[in-house]
Amino acid sequence: MKQVILLHNPNAGEEDHFKADLTKAIEKEGYRCTYFSIKEDEQWKDQFYEADFAVVAGGDGTVRKVVKELVRRETVNTRITMALLPMGTANNLSKALSLDKETSFENHVKAWKYNKRRRFDIGTLTYDDRSDFFLEGIGYGIFPTLIQTMEKVDVSHLDTTEEHLQLALEKLHQIVLTAEAYHYTIYADKRKYEGRYLLLEVMNIPSIGPNLMLAPAAQIDDGYLDLVTITEKERDAFALHIKKIIDQKKTSFDFQTLRAKKIKIQSINKNIHIDDKYVSTSNGFLTIEIHEHLLDFLK
Repeated sequence: MKQVILLHNPNAGEEDHFKADLTKAIEKEGYRCTYFSIKEDEQWKDQFYEADFAVVAGGDGTVRKVVKELVRRETVNTRITMALLPMGTANNLSKALSLDKETSFENHVKAWKYNKRRRFDIGTLTYDDRSDFFLEGIGYGIFPTLIQTMEKVDVSHLDTTEEHLQLALEKLHQIVLTAEAYHYTIYADKRKYEGRYLLLEVMNIPSIGPNLMLAPAAQIDDGYLDLVTITEKERDAFALHIKKIIDQKKTSFDFQTLRAKKIKIQSINKNIHIDDKYVSTSNGFLTIEIHEHLLDFLK
């Protein structure tokens, strides 16, 4: 009988109900299940590698918290398989794995027995003599501003994930209209590029933020990163693209993208984001690389 460790990021008032229902569903499929609330209990870190695989029930931030522990212990060359139960707002990672949030958790659990796995690459970066990793993407310009903006917005009146995403898109539209463009020097593998951009994103998966598709061709297991740029001249067209998404109208945008394994970026703009985290660097210089197949996901 396989051992599962269930790592859950509970919303207020839902933990007991979820714990009972999901544990029952997992055990019904023949697994032994140990539950941890990732918000309140750090003991899961000690038992992480005793399980056959880890189940992460939450959003993209919860997945990142779990993977952070995995990356921290990578020096011992230990890898664990993960299964996701998408319960966050954007769920960009689950979308990249083709997991449907609307599917019941019982059906997600039943699918694990087929043991279909997806390899997943992880991006790493160094800046200011520090190192970090990313699952979704890192970048300059519009998205660091959006993260700062949303941290200040009162969302207590919003009831659904759709309302949260809609508000984020509306704020994003406002930012696009007024954002400052910066000059960037980019070394992508052995190629050099320069330009002024409103947005510069290094993507590991197709979408970011409020489910905004920036790199439709990005693959999670191909050993490449997709660098996406939007110039100052494209401001109005990109703003219109966002507005049509808000209004639920058909739209497309011709994103300028290049693929590389190693990317270096230099800019006077020192504000970046790493997945959903805002970071201010001291010199605006990043070195970014892709590391192949550091994770396995059940799907």
